[in-house]
Amino acid sequence: MSISHLDTISIPVSNKNQSLKFYQEAVGFELLRDHRSSLMDRWIQLAPKGATTSISLVTPFAGMKAGAVQGLVVQTENIVTTHRDLKQRGVDITEISQLPHGRFATFVDPDGNGWVLIELGGCMTA
Repeated sequence: MSISHLDTISIPVSNKNQSLKFYQEAVGFELLRDHRSSLMDRWIQLAPKGATTSISLVTPFAGMKAGAVQGLVVQTENIVTTHRDLKQRGVDITEISQLPHGRFATFVDPDGNGWVLIELGGCMTA
């Protein structure tokens, strides 16, 4: 037995409707699932187009609070274009920073969950 890949990351949010709108309309993630398993439980799953890993917008559970997830990394092939598109859709994103291995900018969702947008470049060695 071996683990094959990372499937879904739980993102704790305070308002699922607000977060769904942010991730769909501002960030551009595709909606994979939105259904209720009961009156209180709603499963919302989104992902970047073509991604194998997704996020699930969850009501915070034991040990979690809305906005507690930090440092999630998403990759782009053209950070300048993606950065411009995110800003035009209302995402409060930092300026692009240069590192030896690429460029990055950061943003947060309405609850403060933190994301890093990266464009890799150059040689990556351990």
